[in-house]
Amino acid sequence: MSKIAVSVFNRKGGVGKSTLSIILAEIALIRRNKVLAVDLDPSHNFTDALNFMKKFFHDDLRIKSTLEDSDAEAPEDWIVIDCPPRLGEESDLAMKFSDIMVIPVRPDFFSLSNLAVTYSNAAKIGKGRAQLPLVKIGYDDSAMAKIANQIIQEANYPVAADIGLHKKIPYNITLGHIWSTGMSALARKPYEKLFDKVELAGEKLSSGAKDSEIDDVWRKEAESK
Repeated sequence: MSKIAVSVFNRKGGVGKSTLSIILAEIALIRRNKVLAVDLDPSHNFTDALNFMKKFFHDDLRIKSTLEDSDAEAPEDWIVIDCPPRLGEESDLAMKFSDIMVIPVRPDFFSLSNLAVTYSNAAKIGKGRAQLPLVKIGYDDSAMAKIANQIIQEANYPVAADIGLHKKIPYNITLGHIWSTGMSALARKPYEKLFDKVELAGEKLSSGAKDSEIDDVWRKEAESK
C-alpha cells in the first residue's frame, strides 16, 4: 500500500475523535503497518491509550506531540493525527498535511455546526470535500438523529461510515486493552470497513484520482484486499 496520513477532527469535543484515532492506529498496527501517532489534542488521551500498546507493537509504533513538515518523510506506513477540538494553527496544519481528514459527528447540532467553516478552510488550501468524509457515530431512530441526517444529506457532505455506539470500546481503551477486545466479528466490521475505505481512498489519491473518484469510495463498499 501507499503511505497515508490521516487526521481526525471536529471542532466540538466529545464526539469520539480520540477514540476513532485510537481505533484507526490500532487496526493499522494489527495489520502489520508501522504507525506514527501525532497527538495534537491537549487532553493527550491518544497518547495515553497508545502508550499501553507499545508493549504489543514495540518498534512499529511511534508517538509524538507535534506535527512537522518533515514528518512527510517519516518511515511509517500510516500517520494518524488526533487534532484538538478547535479550528486554529494546529488543525490547519493537520488539514494541509493529511491525505484524508476524518470528521466524526454525533446526532446533534453542535457537532455539525462547524462543518461549513471546516470545508471552506479545506477548499482554501486545495483539499477536496471528498478528502474530509464524515463518520456518523451513534445515529439511531430518534428525532434528533433524523434532523441531523437531513442536514447532512441536504449539504451533500461525504459520509464514509455510519457506526453504532459500542460500550466495550471505551471500556477497553480505558483499561489499556486493544479497542476490539471481547467484540464479535460483526461488531468490529463497521470500523474495519471504515479503515479499508480510508486506505483505499489514500491509494487512489496517490495515483492522482479526482475528487469524484474519492467520493465514490465512501459511497461504495471498499474493494477486497
